Amino acid sequence: MTDVGIDDEFVREIGNTLEPGTSAIFILVRKSTPDKVLEEISKFEGKVLRTSLSREDEAKLQAALTKAEPVDTSSPVGA
Repeated sequence: MTDVGIDDEFVREIGNTLEPGTSAIFILVRKSTPDKVLEEISKFEGKVLRTSLSREDEAKLQAALTKAEPVDTSSPVGA
């Protein structure tokens, strides 16, 4: 098996924090169609721990994982 780009130490750290009966999914996407990815990943509930996405795209991803409406990150809080 070759290294696919997810840091091994990060994987170990997450593995050590998992509670019995829970799991983690590590996803590395190099090229995608975002609407299709969100549609497929929304079948799972979860929390984004680390990403290289923009804040807006991260909010969309987290919303898909929590089945909530995405937060508008383009406006300052209270605006």
